[in-house]
Amino acid sequence: MNNPKVVTVLSGAAALYFAFSIFGGTEAPSSTLSTLNWIFFILALIGCVDSLYKLAKGL
Repeated sequence: MNNPKVVTVLSGAAALYFAFSIFGGTEAPSSTLSTLNWIFFILALIGCVDSLYKLAKGL
């Protein structure tokens, strides 16, 4: 995926999904699932910020 616009949309959607599963869940997940949710949420945010940076720089 070399297109930063596509990466922005996909990582933003993934970040929203993981944010909903972390903060909007009605029942508590296991500690392993909670850890994985946080890891993937942070990685999705990093990908989104990086692609926004590339879009701003025109790369």
